[in-house]
Amino acid sequence: MIEFVSDLLTIELLMAFGICLLGGTMHGFTGWGGGIVMMPLMTLIYDPVEALAIIAVGGLVLTAQMYPSAIRTANWRGMRPLYLTLLIATPLGSLVLLHLDPSIVRRFIGVVIIAAALVLLSGWQYRGSRGPLSASLFGTLAGFVNGLTGTGGPPLVIYVLAFPESVKVQRANIIIGAGIMILLILVTLTLGGEVSWKILTLGVILGAAQVGGGGIGLYLFRIAPQEFFRRVTLAALIILGALTVFK
Repeated sequence: MIEFVSDLLTIELLMAFGICLLGGTMHGFTGWGGGIVMMPLMTLIYDPVEALAIIAVGGLVLTAQMYPSAIRTANWRGMRPLYLTLLIATPLGSLVLLHLDPSIVRRFIGVVIIAAALVLLSGWQYRGSRGPLSASLFGTLAGFVNGLTGTGGPPLVIYVLAFPESVKVQRANIIIGAGIMILLILVTLTLGGEVSWKILTLGVILGAAQVGGGGIGLYLFRIAPQEFFRRVTLAALIILGALTVFK
């Protein structure tokens, strides 16, 4: 037991704790940004499958705390087709992850973040239809990419922000979608035999950082101007895209 604990207490764990604190803060503030902050950095420490499983454990705890309020606030009627699509696309992405070379996954994570940053840098916003077909397309993209890389938030966010709703409703819509994807990722990886006791323990330890960061982010969301929500959401992608280019 002592040897098991000593194997966990490393400089890498300290670095991961800081990464998860930052990711939790972003998730608490925006309702979604944790994965896209953590995954590129966590894959420098752990294998992509391990990194995704570790993040999912803490992310599930953090999102569960945010769910009661989000359930009451979300636009269920408008988001239902997207949420249903996530149920299929997310596990599919995670199953593909289990069979890919880690180096390929790391490169794909970089490509996803850079592409998202470029789209948002261009100022493009989705202004198309918001019916079942478009919701299913965005849900498929978000679920598959998130299941594969843990960075599938952008398609979900782009679609949600296209609705002319209050920031609180938009954030709740994102929280519900993010929670669905996190839960499905963890279930799929567990059934695939990738969630060992070591991974679970790391997830719980680093989950404390995510939860702590989530509290900070939620506090910032309550005191910051609501328009700041959109700016932080976009800035998260742009900054992470730049960091990925030079990693």
